[in-house]
Amino acid sequence: MAVGAAAIIVAAAIIAAIPFCGSTIEFSARYFFVCYKSADDAHSVDSISSIVQSYGGAGYIAKIGSEYYITVACYYEQEDAQGVQESLSQSGLNCRVIEAYAEGYEIPAALRTEKNNIMGALTALDQLGNIFYQTANGMDGGGLSQSAASSVIDDAYVMLGGLQSYSFGQNFADEIAYLRTLISDVGGGNIYARDMRALQIAVCDCLLNLSFV
Repeated sequence: MAVGAAAIIVAAAIIAAIPFCGSTIEFSARYFFVCYKSADDAHSVDSISSIVQSYGGAGYIAKIGSEYYITVACYYEQEDAQGVQESLSQSGLNCRVIEAYAEGYEIPAALRTEKNNIMGALTALDQLGNIFYQTANGMDGGGLSQSAASSVIDDAYVMLGGLQSYSFGQNFADEIAYLRTLISDVGGGNIYARDMRALQIAVCDCLLNLSFV
């Protein structure tokens, strides 16, 4: 269980120790989303995300490629995603698994001296998503208290505040500010596993659509 591990990200993952050349960040991450529906724009699927939430899913609307999907959950292994998809289909929620990659970030000339810091920020975000994932699993299993979940939320908010100090472009600034807003909203009351899954997917969604140019 990675509860409290967000604090480690602040100290260790902002600056990567790997040198880079060229104008592309060599970061990559693979995600397997369990999705209920898709559409060409986010607004058309917003009204039915509550259906997913009634099954305990995140109900977060993520942009994967050129489409928007109502997501149930996100996994790091295909077998885990397929198992959940099959179980949900048997329960009446027909879903599919969408594989997505976060990779190939192009860096403009003005940010080339920041490559190590950008790599660290991407790594930190990916680790934060994994922390939300593990926290959701712990809450589903009944072994994680509200106070522990609240601590994860607090640590994540602080960690993202640290990332806000970096000037990596307007898109990066907007994405981090949006994630902090989502986290602040979740921290205002009782925290559920589906909230943590939604935050995990929001982080993955950020990494999939982040741009530095």
